[in-house]
Amino acid sequence: MLEKKLHIDALFAFYGKMLTEKQYEIMDYYCNMDYSLGEISELLSISRQAVHDAIKRTEKILEHYEETLGLYERFSEKQETFEALLEMLNQYEASPAPALLDDMKKKISLEIENR
Repeated sequence: MLEKKLHIDALFAFYGKMLTEKQYEIMDYYCNMDYSLGEISELLSISRQAVHDAIKRTEKILEHYEETLGLYERFSEKQETFEALLEMLNQYEASPAPALLDDMKKKISLEIENR
């Protein structure tokens, strides 16, 4: 459940500006301010069910954007690569080894080719 919420939060960070004003407002309260459905419904003077439905519809929209554009997935892959490179650098600093340096160069070259 928490993993799904974090995923939606990340998708909202990437694609939120593509939503309608109302969708953005509801998701901003839900994702960024961590308001409950009841709190959002009070703020916007709509029913709790309307908030729930809007969030579910908007989650599907965000998922569709990700399926189409794949920005979050590419960002995550790049993040993992940079974290692996940082770990390699830390290992190299602890015990310089030419093989580690070669591995880092290969990883960087692959990233450049896959832009």
